[in-house]
Amino acid sequence: MFEQAVQVSEAFRQSADQMQGSLHMALKGCPECKTTQMIASPTLGICEECGSDLVVLTRE
Repeated sequence: MFEQAVQVSEAFRQSADQMQGSLHMALKGCPECKTTQMIASPTLGICEECGSDLVVLTRE
């Protein structure tokens, strides 16, 4: 997980001069366990705790 965070951080750093406005990290989570994770891959996957499908979490 730490390696994924480093890769995402480095990608943002390299493209920072091209970005405009504010950037918000996208989160995914398990509706059953209420766990959350940063989205760092094209697929959401399944919860490691209970096996449920992960969903994209909306900003509130």
